[in-house]
Amino acid sequence: MAETELTIILPGLARIVGQQINAGSIPSVLAKIIKKSHFEADTTGLARLLFNHFSQTPLTDTDLPAASLIDSEQQIIKADPCYLHPDRDRLLLFSDDLDITTEESTALIAEIQPLLEEFNGQLIPLESDSWLLALADMPKLTFTALPEVSGKGVDTNLPQGSDQRAWIRLWNEIQMQLYDADINQQRISAGKLPINSVWFWGAGRFIAKQNAWLKVQGNGRLLNQLTNQSGVKLNDKQDWSGSSFNASSTGKHLWVFDELDLEADWQQQLQQVDDNSLQPLWQQLKKTNISKITLQIPEHGQYFLTPFDAWKFWK
Repeated sequence: MAETELTIILPGLARIVGQQINAGSIPSVLAKIIKKSHFEADTTGLARLLFNHFSQTPLTDTDLPAASLIDSEQQIIKADPCYLHPDRDRLLLFSDDLDITTEESTALIAEIQPLLEEFNGQLIPLESDSWLLALADMPKLTFTALPEVSGKGVDTNLPQGSDQRAWIRLWNEIQMQLYDADINQQRISAGKLPINSVWFWGAGRFIAKQNAWLKVQGNGRLLNQLTNQSGVKLNDKQDWSGSSFNASSTGKHLWVFDELDLEADWQQQLQQVDDNSLQPLWQQLKKTNISKITLQIPEHGQYFLTPFDAWKFWK
C-alpha cells in the first residue's frame, strides 16, 4: 500500500534545541516530536540539505553548484557581494540582510568590473545581492559554498587549486578597490555595512532528480530554483488538517518552514508553528494517515517519527 511520508525542515532552531536552558520554552507538540523520535545528529546546513533533497546523488564537495541552477550552458560561477569584518587575527564573512539596493549593486559592479578584464570575466546582477561571473574559461579551483561560510572565518575556506594565486590576488584587489569607493562611504553614512568584497563559489553541474517529491511547500530563492529543476510545482499545498487523505496524497512531501528570527520573539514564532502546523500533523500521524515524519533541523540533526512512536506512552 502506498504511504504518505512528510519531511519537515525547521531552519534556525539549532541554537534553541541545542541549549538545555530552552527546553521549557519549546511548545508542546514540538516537544513531543523531539522526545518520542529517533534522533540522528547531523550538522548539515540548510542550503546543502535542500540541494541534496533534489539531487540525483549526495553533494559532498565543499562547494554547491548554485550557478548551474541559473544557467547550465554558460561557464559561470557565483560572485556574491559580502561584508568582511576583521576579528582579531581573522576575517569574518557576512552575506545575509545587507540591504543592497539596485542602484548600489550597479555602482559596486562598476567598481569591480575593470579588475576582471584580465580574467575575461563579466559580472551579471541577478538580484541586488546575487551576482554571476561569466568567464571565458573556468578556473582550476575548488570553492566553498557561500551559505557555509557566512558568519564564519574565511581563512580556511579560500579557493584551492592551481589557479589559487591569481584568484586570491583578484580577491584582494577587489577589497582594495571597494575600501574607499564612494558607494561604500554613502552606505556607511546611511548606517549600513560596507560591501567590501565578493565571494566566489557555486561552480559545478547540478543534476536534479526528477519528480523527487509529490508536493513541496516553502519559500525562498533556492527552493524555487530547485523545484523548477526537478519538475515539482512549489506550494501546491496539501491540506494536512483534513479528516482523511485521498489517493492523490500518497507519496513523499517536503515542507520547508521560514527561518526563525532569533532576534525577535522566537517563542511566539514557534508557538504559531506548533498550533497551526505541527498539531494537525501530529493528529494525522496518530491516525496513521501519515506513515512517517522526518523533522530536520539544519546544523543540528534529524528526528524520525512513526505512528507507533507517537503512541509510546512511556516516552
